Amino acid sequence: MLKALTATVAVIGLLSASPVFAHAALKVSAPASGATVAAPHDLNLTFSEKVHLTAIKLTAGGKDVPGVTVAHGEPAATFAVPLPHLAPAKYDVRWSAIGDDGHPVNGTFTFTVSNSAS
Repeated sequence: MLKALTATVAVIGLLSASPVFAHAALKVSAPASGATVAAPHDLNLTFSEKVHLTAIKLTAGGKDVPGVTVAHGEPAATFAVPLPHLAPAKYDVRWSAIGDDGHPVNGTFTFTVSNSAS
């Protein structure tokens, strides 16, 4: 009897752990995390659900890259953030957003701009 009750509770727990309770996550970025690319004109972010993108911080060599701003508009799942001209370097991207569920989410990734990238 105890084994049956334990199994039932485990199954209910698994069924209740649905995607409804998951927080928004960054699914895809362009440039991709770890990629080496020619200087991009935009930073493209695609999330698992609509979010309010609240901040983007781009740094190279520990210094902030000026001219990267977030246009505060309607929630969306995809964003194209215009970038200033980027010189060859390794760039760190820090982003922050608020999901439709009200929970803040954030993350980081890097990409490298190279003159020889194709």
